[in-house]
Amino acid sequence: MRNESVEKFIPQIAIFPTKSRPFMVRLSKLFDYLFVLRPMLFFPVWTVYAAGFFAAKRFLPLQLQVDNSGWGLTIGIALTLLMGSAFILNQIVDAPTDRLNKKLFLIADGHIPQRAALLETVILGVLPLAIAAMYSLAMTVLFMAIYLITGILYSLPVFKWKDRPWLGLWANALGAFLIFTAGWWIKNISLVEPLLHAVPYAAAVSAVYILTTVIDQKGDEKFGKRTFAVCYGLQTVIWTGLVFELVSLFSAWMLNDPLIFYPALFALPFFMIATRRQSLPNVIRAIKFPILFLSIAICFFLPNYLVLLAVTYYVSKWYYYYRFGLHYPNLEAG
Repeated sequence: MRNESVEKFIPQIAIFPTKSRPFMVRLSKLFDYLFVLRPMLFFPVWTVYAAGFFAAKRFLPLQLQVDNSGWGLTIGIALTLLMGSAFILNQIVDAPTDRLNKKLFLIADGHIPQRAALLETVILGVLPLAIAAMYSLAMTVLFMAIYLITGILYSLPVFKWKDRPWLGLWANALGAFLIFTAGWWIKNISLVEPLLHAVPYAAAVSAVYILTTVIDQKGDEKFGKRTFAVCYGLQTVIWTGLVFELVSLFSAWMLNDPLIFYPALFALPFFMIATRRQSLPNVIRAIKFPILFLSIAICFFLPNYLVLLAVTYYVSKWYYYYRFGLHYPNLEAG
């Protein structure tokens, strides 16, 4: 489950001092093999995974809940590594177009050799499966399904769902279903219930994903990619995003799930404004804030999650500033 453009839309707050810049620049290069995982994309992964866990705690009868909470962090780390592998795979495949588009520099511009990136991809793909196997066979199969959808089918040239309008949307929605299920399975391994309760989260992810296709529309057209925005245009994309947002809100209300209902409710005005004004800055706001609102909601149930988000955010700002001179992530709409 991922939006290739989503990491461009997460907030700028601080400006770093320049006195120690030469040392910081050298130090930042040591983090290349960490940031090739694109840690800002972990926000929606972590959030949907945690949502699955807390949904199981809320909706399952106590007698059906297994006391496996101690595994929650371990499986969460394994899922992070697995998704990091999928994100690197995507960059390896897209290196030529990323180089021309001047984005995702680490592999595209040769800061990390492709052989090294491929080795890191394999290691980060295999290790989580070993961890999942220690938990249960079912979790191992689930992890394999997650990687198949978000890594292999999404990125590899023979499939490349990311460059096809409906398959790209399906990959992100299905990825959300599966990641939510991984969180649910910490408390109880079942099939129907997690898929049902994942509906508002998958719809929210779909709403955000479909809007991100607008951001790279011109570049995607140039390289012959058939994303949703390329095939159907800005107006259809925005209206479709609004429909998915309404599905998220309505299904959260039907399922009586406040964890997603209130973030969806607070995000709705941004989608409505984007639909009315049809402008790129308003589309970007509609991309940013749903992720932010849902992450904040998770923090009410798991206060330490705020620390994880803050550390990831500020270390990312430090890295991109000193490594590439970028003020990223940021909350600006342009």
